[in-house]
Amino acid sequence: MLKENELLVLNAVKKKTCTIEEITSATGLSESTVMSVLSSLEEKQLVSLEKQVVTKIVLSKEGLLYSDKGTPEKRLFDSLKGKETELNEALKHSGLSDFEKGIALQWIVKTNLAKIDKKNDKTFLVPVGRESEFDSLIELLKEGEPVFGKEKLLSSRKLVELKEEKNVTATVTNLGLKASSEKNDFVSQLTPQLLRDGSWKNKKFSSYDLNTLVKQVDFGRKHPYKQFVRGIKEKLVGLGFKEVHGHFVELEFWNMDALFMAQDHPARELHDVFMVDGVQSGEVVDKNVLNQVKKAHESGLSGSKGWQYKWDAEIATRLVLRSQTTTLSARQLASGLKPPTKLFSIGRVFRPDEIDWKHFIEFNQCEGIVLDDSVSLRELLGYLKEFAVEVFGAKKVKFVPSYFPFTEPSVEMYTQVPGKGMIEVGGAGMFRPEMLAGLGVKHPVLAWGLGIDRLAMNAMGITDIRDLFTQNLELLRK
Repeated sequence: MLKENELLVLNAVKKKTCTIEEITSATGLSESTVMSVLSSLEEKQLVSLEKQVVTKIVLSKEGLLYSDKGTPEKRLFDSLKGKETELNEALKHSGLSDFEKGIALQWIVKTNLAKIDKKNDKTFLVPVGRESEFDSLIELLKEGEPVFGKEKLLSSRKLVELKEEKNVTATVTNLGLKASSEKNDFVSQLTPQLLRDGSWKNKKFSSYDLNTLVKQVDFGRKHPYKQFVRGIKEKLVGLGFKEVHGHFVELEFWNMDALFMAQDHPARELHDVFMVDGVQSGEVVDKNVLNQVKKAHESGLSGSKGWQYKWDAEIATRLVLRSQTTTLSARQLASGLKPPTKLFSIGRVFRPDEIDWKHFIEFNQCEGIVLDDSVSLRELLGYLKEFAVEVFGAKKVKFVPSYFPFTEPSVEMYTQVPGKGMIEVGGAGMFRPEMLAGLGVKHPVLAWGLGIDRLAMNAMGITDIRDLFTQNLELLRK
């Protein structure tokens, strides 16, 4: 039994071979619907389809422009008005742009429309031909006429493009003729009219085959890693933390000096930080903080002797790509935060490194601080374990004593990645008193910086950090 649209299309083609356009016009159906119906009829051997790929020559963007204005050489030729004209004068009256003038001079000679003549140290254009072949060919294409044997010539100037079109024609078969003559009370849709007049009682309705295979529809979705990061942010906000933001390009002062990292510290060498090329330096606006940090480095604050060296302001104001989001913590602390305060940031940081399954030259770091009179190392470890297990989904967590220039005591946190064992995912500790004193902070602060990419690997079951940022659509659709 034929469906309604199948019968419509079959009746449209039963008298002659038809193109898709002719069937669309006869039935009022869309082109996509007609193609779908024809495929169904072909499977039932009611029609035969002939498919041809035809290559057409169409005007390019440049060709279309010249079809309206004329080629540059024709416009230059027209400005001569049939007489010898000084070159500069002809170019001036041609209305050509500087770019078009070069094209015009090249092709007006090549196509023998004019020749260049020199007299008395002056250059003249002398008209020779009468008609531009390129303009004639462009006009033919514009009118839909063929340009036999001239395709290569037009392509040499990129005035045309080759465009493939698929032509489909349908012819009814003997089986199709027989099917179209059969009475058909079959309907595929229950309409209000059928309900009103009761005619639905005498109609046969199509059934739905739930086992029919349909084409998979690919739809847009968020990148899994971005979804993971968004979920982390929501959980941290739920724990009472406030998110802060910063910039990729940072002063060495905030990236290192304010964190009590000596200017001769190995981490400040070029192999551990990206310097910004072509820009001399920036400026620390708060001179009081600048002087206090300088003092902390040279002679010490809060009972410390400092690093005992001559601190250089020029080094501190150099621009770098931030190597850690702890720069945001330093800036926030210097702004005069009051306890209790809990802040976090998730942002990209940059460090020169050899790329492998767990290292990359840029990665995302989850940075956080808690400013409160009651915080301690024990509380810090509690925070870290809660983050790793509850927020990042880690199954196993291990802490190892470590050293960082700006925290004491300090720890590194390790978590297990399937098939890779325990890997280090970040560091944490209590900010050193001499660092806090340089920023004008009088309360204890616990801090951490976690490599969120490695934690994401753990949560998402990924074994190579490079796969976190994949743009492979087939992989992302799974």
